[in-house]
Amino acid sequence: MNTIEKVSPFQPESPVRPENFEGRKEAIDKNLPFIYQASQGYPTHFFIKGKRGMGKTSLADYFKYIGEINCKMLAIHVLNDGVHDVDSMVQQIVERLLNEIKRETWADNIMNTFKKHIKSIEFFNGKIEFRPDKETINFLKNNFPFFIEEMINKIKGNKKGLFIIIDDINGLSHTSDFSNWYKSFADTISTGTRDLPLIMILTTYPENAQKFYTQNPSFNRLFKHIDIKGLKDSEIKDFFTKIFKQVGVTIEKKAMDYMVRFTSGLPNMMQEIGDGIFWFNTDNIIDEKDALKGIIRAGREIGLKYLQPALDNSIRSESYLSIFRTLGNDFNKHDLGEEYTFRKKT
Repeated sequence: MNTIEKVSPFQPESPVRPENFEGRKEAIDKNLPFIYQASQGYPTHFFIKGKRGMGKTSLADYFKYIGEINCKMLAIHVLNDGVHDVDSMVQQIVERLLNEIKRETWADNIMNTFKKHIKSIEFFNGKIEFRPDKETINFLKNNFPFFIEEMINKIKGNKKGLFIIIDDINGLSHTSDFSNWYKSFADTISTGTRDLPLIMILTTYPENAQKFYTQNPSFNRLFKHIDIKGLKDSEIKDFFTKIFKQVGVTIEKKAMDYMVRFTSGLPNMMQEIGDGIFWFNTDNIIDEKDALKGIIRAGREIGLKYLQPALDNSIRSESYLSIFRTLGNDFNKHDLGEEYTFRKKT
């Protein structure tokens, strides 16, 4: 196939599509029963913690997919990056919910409740902007458990419950406002009606999770905790085998050994390596040469996206620098020659 006609099955710039999700078997096997249980009326809160690039969003999206398809829940994913206050977060949740239900025939009574605060932008396919006044947002924030309960009651008969991901709560870790607010919200939910099919998933970095605990030591007890670490070699191998098989490509053992080794347990590196190799391969068989070329390309992409901006700003980010240390040390050990040597460009 001509290169210009190829379509890569890898997603180095975005979370993995649920249908392509691989690995994390232990986390899935442990927590999937709680997803199903929550959908039957037992409110459950999950806290996914992991370093940058570990696949927190992809795992949350996988659980959301199960909630939508298997459990028939109304599911939303709030991208909370850059949000630093509870008011803005609550506003985002309501706005996302309104956009999710706006096309449903049963949505009128919900939409009318917020009618005076809604602005529709036709240029973006009728996207709803929720712009409440201060009094309204304060009311929603202070009565959020009852708002959620009312929403679930309104959608019953059409959907079986509510599934909310608040992705990236790092910006909310600077004060105790969020940890105190969320504890109050969760406690009120748990002491209210027992027949409330609700799933909440939060994601953050481990160091910020510790901040929430320090601010409110009772915060941790609210959650099912999911700690995301590096992928196992067997998970990486299964991923590459499955995704390349989808496009009719096989992988030689030596090539697979290189691909697994240089992934170093990092999901973002795995996606970059797979994508790099995909574009170099021309005969539907990945050999050692294809693998090495793809790994070099992946290293350069990782450098441009993550490492170079940090170095340019004199930021010593250990999580990024460790990626290049692994690549550089491993390549130099194999004495692959000038073409395959990593150096810092001055």
